[in-house]
Amino acid sequence: MKFFSLLIAAVVANVTTAPAQDAPCPAAPLSAMAQASAEISFLTECKPDPNAAYYMYVNSAYWCGPCRRIMPQIIAEYEEMRKDNHIEVILLSHERTVKGALRYMELYSMPFSAVMYKSTERTKLPGAPDNVMGIPYIVVVDAQGNTVHTGHASTFKNWREYTKKTH
Repeated sequence: MKFFSLLIAAVVANVTTAPAQDAPCPAAPLSAMAQASAEISFLTECKPDPNAAYYMYVNSAYWCGPCRRIMPQIIAEYEEMRKDNHIEVILLSHERTVKGALRYMELYSMPFSAVMYKSTERTKLPGAPDNVMGIPYIVVVDAQGNTVHTGHASTFKNWREYTKKTH
């Protein structure tokens, strides 16, 4: 009887302490941007990196002279901004047509994703600005869509300063 009790105790202990073979590992929660970008139809095949720590919305258009002056600077610094999943850039095009937006992107060889500012796609982007009164204008948000910085697009040059606090 004592042997039988010890055998049952050993089996029960083995069952309760053995790791579950079929239990799935809990998935890491997706960032708000990762969830949104799966639902958005961007203007090009390019999609923003869902693992970025920050997203910079650049409100711009070809017909805007200051936009044409600042865009090459943003493009030149884009790879440095993306380094180590830090900041991803998304163009919010203020062109009148999709064709115009694509032409603007092609002219400057913009390497980032884009949506039309006046579209339902923009409203799905976490933290995307609702009322932009003038361009060029940037809004920087964290991965959950919380605003970190807003201002004239020339302030993009300070991206290290306003993201270093939490990165």
